[in-house]
Amino acid sequence: MLRSITEPESEAVVRGPREGFNESLNTNISLLTRRIVNPNLKFKYMELGDITKTRICISYIEGIASEKIIREVEKRLNGIQSDGILDSGYIQELIKDAPYSVFQTIGNTERPDVVAAKLLEGRVAILCDGSPSALTVPFLFIEYFLTNEDYYADYIFASINRILRFVCYFFTISIPAIYVAIVSFHQELLPTPLLLSIAIARHSVPFPSVVELIVMLLGFEVMREAGVRLPSMVGMTISIVGALVLGQAAVSAKIISAPIVIITAFTGICSFVIFRLKGPVIVTRIYFLIAASFLGLVGYMLGIITLFLYLVSVRSFGVPYMLNASLIDVNSIQDTAIRAPLWFMTKRPRFAINHKKGNAARRTK
Repeated sequence: MLRSITEPESEAVVRGPREGFNESLNTNISLLTRRIVNPNLKFKYMELGDITKTRICISYIEGIASEKIIREVEKRLNGIQSDGILDSGYIQELIKDAPYSVFQTIGNTERPDVVAAKLLEGRVAILCDGSPSALTVPFLFIEYFLTNEDYYADYIFASINRILRFVCYFFTISIPAIYVAIVSFHQELLPTPLLLSIAIARHSVPFPSVVELIVMLLGFEVMREAGVRLPSMVGMTISIVGALVLGQAAVSAKIISAPIVIITAFTGICSFVIFRLKGPVIVTRIYFLIAASFLGLVGYMLGIITLFLYLVSVRSFGVPYMLNASLIDVNSIQDTAIRAPLWFMTKRPRFAINHKKGNAARRTK
């Protein structure tokens, strides 16, 4: 008995299609063909897993997807040696470009409208029988900040939301490190009343600021994980009550200072805005925090530079990870930092064939 077609809980939208993939490969393919009624939509099938013989489908649009990317996908899939493939997550880990990176180079989604949109941009989709998650390649860093609902809402509000996501990403990885750097090394940057307020709050606290922040951030992640794994209502209660009780108790017992609780709560809320970056955010935040605890703002800036250099060096199936991240290129910025009007988006990504031809709707005169 197969699960019916329902809206994915992790990708729910206010406006847009309400259907998602299920565990049947044939059903998922039919959902795609219903959206893209074109003979150039191609499907290639293969089996993976020496024991499970799991059916895999590679989907792309001929004439739009790059042949080089298609061949690379087929090459990596054919190179998989495994007894069983039980989910698309197995494939994602086995064919990713940077196996030790916390940043993913392969996209995944349970929404057929998202896969259809990515196919129209020249990407290649990988569907796995028994898994509701489809993989898409190449995956760029900028896609962390994009949602399918951006294209169903007004472009002005969609652009504001995108800018908000970028700002929240900066805040959630930077605020703890900046606080430690200023309090420990650059107190002269703070106004005297604020500096005195922080000093009073830290009075009698036995730990340095960096230790306080690391403990609080790890505790926040523990509570968030507990909230996710428990049933919805119980998980929400545990998260809220745990945060209130533990935070207040820690401040009252002079174990943690009040500014640390505020910073932890603020960075945690910002991280919810970009939930798909959960893993990279945790690692990057701790990396910046440790660097700032040794070298102050210099260490924080070195962390920013090394992160940028690393992201520039990453590739996703031969495509630069930071492609379309330029803020001075009109063709790049129209669907990255902001979402331009659909009639203005007249070009596909540069990795697609005939990328100068538009893939968006045009206004009729």
